[in-house]
Amino acid sequence: MVRQQILALIALASAAPVLAQQAPPVPTSGPDIVVTGISLKDAQAGLARCLEQHCPPDRDIAATLAVAETQFVAGDYKAARAVMAKSIGRNQRFAKTYPVPVSDLLRANSRVAVHLGEAESYRSGALDVVSALKAGLPETDPRVLDARVELGDAFLKTGQSDSALDMYKKVARQAHDLHLGHVEGYALLRVASAYSAISRTRNDGYYVSAIKACDTVVALTDPAAAPFVGAAKLLKAKLGVKNGDPDAIDRLIDIYRALAVGATSPVLLYAPEIKQPDLSGMESGSGETLGKMAMGDFDGQWVDIGFEVGADGKVSTAEVLRQSPKLSGEWIKPVLTAINGRRYAPLGAGIQSAPRVERYTYTATWTTYVGSRMRVRSPIPKIEILDLSRDEPAAKAPPSDAEPR
Repeated sequence: MVRQQILALIALASAAPVLAQQAPPVPTSGPDIVVTGISLKDAQAGLARCLEQHCPPDRDIAATLAVAETQFVAGDYKAARAVMAKSIGRNQRFAKTYPVPVSDLLRANSRVAVHLGEAESYRSGALDVVSALKAGLPETDPRVLDARVELGDAFLKTGQSDSALDMYKKVARQAHDLHLGHVEGYALLRVASAYSAISRTRNDGYYVSAIKACDTVVALTDPAAAPFVGAAKLLKAKLGVKNGDPDAIDRLIDIYRALAVGATSPVLLYAPEIKQPDLSGMESGSGETLGKMAMGDFDGQWVDIGFEVGADGKVSTAEVLRQSPKLSGEWIKPVLTAINGRRYAPLGAGIQSAPRVERYTYTATWTTYVGSRMRVRSPIPKIEILDLSRDEPAAKAPPSDAEPR
């Protein structure tokens, strides 16, 4: 399995993308992006039949996720979590005999939680995924190690960078001892990506650490780690880019071509920062922009953005395809600007363009005042991203170095 740091809907069976139910049709005058799937009514009826027939846990979970995915894509995050919470209550105890389906359910629940600002549920959910897999699989199973990398991602995303780095490095050591070159390469690449993310807001020491971590990946000789060696070369090139260098992106594309890696879906090489204030603790913007944003309104703030990647890897026609009825604030404009500034690897021969659809949720983490049990929203907004595009697996494509979202 080759990792792509783009998520395909919410029911991911591993760190690699798994194609799931698609969204309902979206009317648009823009790109030819039509997403189809079963209706919520049909999905709910399927789950009801399953429960009436006392179906086994794996079928129960599959039916649950069909409902939850439909609800999530429709913007009803709370309903999606509620239906998954009931299924967890029914099925978590079967982790020993159904470790993978149970972990799928827990992972999906965790990833919906983060769109609601439930950081603790997201992090604890990632830990539950590891526990579920360990209940039915040996600790040396690559799927258990993969889940631990995901747990590291959850630590990093929720501000526990030291714990994240420790987790990645531990997995890399275990994978090395087990001769699992693919897992080792992935974990070491996450170390480099984490240092890169941290360096944006901290001192230059983390930049140096990121460069050294890239070199560690590049030095790997196991053929199974080859995709990550290529990705580390790309990441190092990005780290070396100076602001305002007009040739930087072209050099990235040249490096990608030199890797001679064929991909059947777009591979992101460069993405500008979304110029939002204190976004996920990594990006920053002006106080004036912050004042214009809907700081007190994080309920139902989402949009689906569609765009096309051209044969040359440039983005065109980025536009909002669908939005929440409650949408407010001006946070979407900088998202569109950042998407339009992306560069992907040139598409394969004969492919003129590739359509993409991504869900963006404007939220903020729930927290409590010191000495109080009152839950309040953090004053720092975040944008969560989920890719709703439907791809064929890119078996030879190197993973993106994008930080976990």
